[in-house]
Amino acid sequence: MVALFGTTEDIGTDLAANLLPVLRSVVVSASRHDAVFVTEGADRGVVHLFGMALEACEERWPFSVGVFPSSKVNTDGGELADGEVKLESNHDSAVVVPGSEWTDATPVYFRVVDAIRRKRPVIGLLIGDAAEAPVVDHLSGDNPLLVIAGTEGLADRIASGDITGDLAVLVRSGKVHVVHVDEGPGKVVNALERLLGKDSPRTPAPSVWPRLRYRDPEPKPLVDPGFVVAYPLLADAIHDANQVVAPAFHELDNEASREQNRYRLLTVLAITGGLATTTFGALQTWLRDTPWPGVLVVAGGAFAAVITIVARKRESLDRYLTARSRAERLRALYFAHLAAPAPGNDEERQDRVRDLESAVSDRRHEVVRP
Repeated sequence: MVALFGTTEDIGTDLAANLLPVLRSVVVSASRHDAVFVTEGADRGVVHLFGMALEACEERWPFSVGVFPSSKVNTDGGELADGEVKLESNHDSAVVVPGSEWTDATPVYFRVVDAIRRKRPVIGLLIGDAAEAPVVDHLSGDNPLLVIAGTEGLADRIASGDITGDLAVLVRSGKVHVVHVDEGPGKVVNALERLLGKDSPRTPAPSVWPRLRYRDPEPKPLVDPGFVVAYPLLADAIHDANQVVAPAFHELDNEASREQNRYRLLTVLAITGGLATTTFGALQTWLRDTPWPGVLVVAGGAFAAVITIVARKRESLDRYLTARSRAERLRALYFAHLAAPAPGNDEERQDRVRDLESAVSDRRHEVVRP
């Protein structure tokens, strides 16, 4: 989960323009880890930009909880009193704490974090100015903190080392990671992924045994959908590649997986038949005067021979290698299309799409030499 620390004051236009793509990428990355955000809930400052990032997320966005004092955030949608701000509407849940100052909600803020986190890591994300006390409490729990420098306030003071007291001691503990906003969304996401990945669930090992009844898996996109948000200039190229290249790739990828599973199944059956033949042969040697082990030896040998013949006739290994080679060449074509310079107009884009269709047809049927 991610605990968001940041200013509740309005952010300048230039800084907001730099921060919004970063927050969009952070939201997309966090959603892949099923992360939960805990914020101050006010529709101003960093949380306002966070809400805009949620709206721009085309896929499902991560669950978010706002924790705030009752006198600071208006939750009924009525007229705002002095010192009140609106509740950020894209939050999934809100926790209202009796109080007149932002600090009144801090203890409940961390109780909410503890209730949600369970055994998951808690990543602090500091953007701009914030009170030192919540950041100290976060670091005191041996939790990592990702600081976006170049956003003014406490974030810049931590990045420059202009801090004292307990915060200075905790910052030097090695749990603080600093990335400048000018380094772009990619650098921030990489840092966040490393922090979230330390305790993220491990990818299960591939199955050792082949499946008796193989079913094609659901096709996965060649690039994460979040790339469209993080790199909007690639949106047209990704769309065209998904329409032209991706279907052919998934078809050949599934064909390769089916043939690989069939080849592995036949190989396992052949090995099993050979092992059974050897076992029954040893049993026949031990039971010399008993005829039935000899019958089993013949049956096991015949089974292994039939499986071997079937495997050779089906040529599953050759089909697998052919389909896999074609699929990987289509994958290379997909990313080569993304790497090409953007077309200057719609006509040039259509020409590229036609060239892409021709290249896909060539790669789907090209001869693959061993």
